[in-house]
Amino acid sequence: MIVKKYIVTDIKEAFEKIRVELGKDAVILSTRKVKKGGFLGIGAKTYLEVTAAVEEKKIQQSEEKGQMYKLQEILSKTKQPQQSTEDITELKKMMVELKSMVSSQRANEPQWIQDLRKALRKQDVDDEISDKIIEYARVKYQELDFNNDNTRLILSEMFLPFVNTSVPDLRGKIMLAGPTGVGKTTTLAKLAAKLKINDHKRVGIITLDTYRIAAVDQLKTYAMLLDVPIRVAYTPKEAKLEIEALSDYDVVLIDTAGRSQKNELHMTEIKAMAEVVDPDLVFLVVGMQYRSEDVKEIAKKFSAISPTHVILSKMDETSSLGHFVNVSTFLNAPIAFVTNGQRVPDDIMEANGRELSVLLSREVLKDARSGK
Repeated sequence: MIVKKYIVTDIKEAFEKIRVELGKDAVILSTRKVKKGGFLGIGAKTYLEVTAAVEEKKIQQSEEKGQMYKLQEILSKTKQPQQSTEDITELKKMMVELKSMVSSQRANEPQWIQDLRKALRKQDVDDEISDKIIEYARVKYQELDFNNDNTRLILSEMFLPFVNTSVPDLRGKIMLAGPTGVGKTTTLAKLAAKLKINDHKRVGIITLDTYRIAAVDQLKTYAMLLDVPIRVAYTPKEAKLEIEALSDYDVVLIDTAGRSQKNELHMTEIKAMAEVVDPDLVFLVVGMQYRSEDVKEIAKKFSAISPTHVILSKMDETSSLGHFVNVSTFLNAPIAFVTNGQRVPDDIMEANGRELSVLLSREVLKDARSGK
């Protein structure tokens, strides 16, 4: 391992020297202020001493001389209350300078990379995923020509590893959960119709969404048209009894009330209900009209009920398809279905990774060509 110390005026200067001398795999071990020059301490100037290290084969964390931090870990210290005001101020300054460096570096990127980055952002692809895609394109292709129709195929192949899809065998107890307004009830009706009409399975429905009378009435209407039983449960105890009453059915679809991921009480309620229901499959329904950061928060909060799969809803209400690659990274669960309209049972399709990659590549290519 190579360890070097740098005496610099600011963190930006340190970053530049470290990148040139040690490379992009270097890590920062420590930073501290030092005074140099002057006479008997008078007139001394304050500098920043930065210690960095790099190992040619593999960087390993060591605790022999204190903890080794990567840059993002150092910056995260701004949230730790035990840091002095002076340290926090310096770390915040480092963060601002780092952002400035990143912006400066991106401004000097080749035009094709800038266009690709803008296109991915317009499709609301998460920034970290975008960076991985761009780095892959830079290394493998050196340059992409967005006026070449073959580039769509290249983009599709690049997106494919990030699109995780899997359509499970629909049987047993299947619970649908998600935020308000994502179309859980309509999606459940589409699944019920598919199972009853196409797959000829015996289907039962239980709704736990007693907060909205309209939702219960809507499901009752669908159930009547499909000639499937529907039961309403107002408490976890009732839910357990209703599930037992439908135990001889091939599939029991369970609708839940929409829950805000920002409301801790709501999340506690849905978790408690999931524990009582003990479903075989849990579909988290996520609206594609949500922003990337919202989906990230939804995935984090709803992870408490351990979703097995994701249903992306309302594709017809957005022009951004970035969640095809975002959601599996955020949630570590595959996409099972995508809905693209209100018609029951027509507007639902089984998720196919290659097909979703093609759809996303078309939109990214179109945006990259426009350069906006």
